[in-house]
Amino acid sequence: MTTQQAQTINGIAPSELQELIDAVSQDAAQGQLTFQATTSWVDGARSVTHVKSFDLAGQSYARDFTWTIDEPEELGGTNMGPNPQEVLLSALNACILATFVDLCSMQAIELEKVEITSIGKLDLRGFLKLDETVTPGYQDLHWKLMVKGNATPEQFQQVYEAAMSASPNLWNLANPVPIRPELQVEV
Repeated sequence: MTTQQAQTINGIAPSELQELIDAVSQDAAQGQLTFQATTSWVDGARSVTHVKSFDLAGQSYARDFTWTIDEPEELGGTNMGPNPQEVLLSALNACILATFVDLCSMQAIELEKVEITSIGKLDLRGFLKLDETVTPGYQDLHWKLMVKGNATPEQFQQVYEAAMSASPNLWNLANPVPIRPELQVEV
């Protein structure tokens, strides 16, 4: 028996991605994902987040990732990791980037460089509850995606627009998502 490895472009195997697309288009249950992260306080503003698994189509897949989140010293932290806003920006960047690379790969566009720089502007008066007219979240969020590869600027623009409409994290930030917070007090 011969095993053949899938052809890749940009580190993506378009045939495997197409298999996933076909499976989900035939059975929506095959596209149901559940993600979970557990964040625990360490000290001060520092926390540690663990990701142990995710579910796809009702099946759990093991993962094992841990990272530290902290505030810079100027904001009361110990600067032992990125702060929550930087983690949020990096999650947005990574999602847009992954979506863009997947879409380029499906169109056989070879990439040499893809880089996203995001800038979010916050006004601490909102977070500190000093001014009720200032929201605690970003007042402005901007990013620039820089790309180099074998496509025309028009092709890259089309892929970019498709990535903007398909990126889950962009959608989650730009649209209201039902949020169901719960507090559990241990005794």
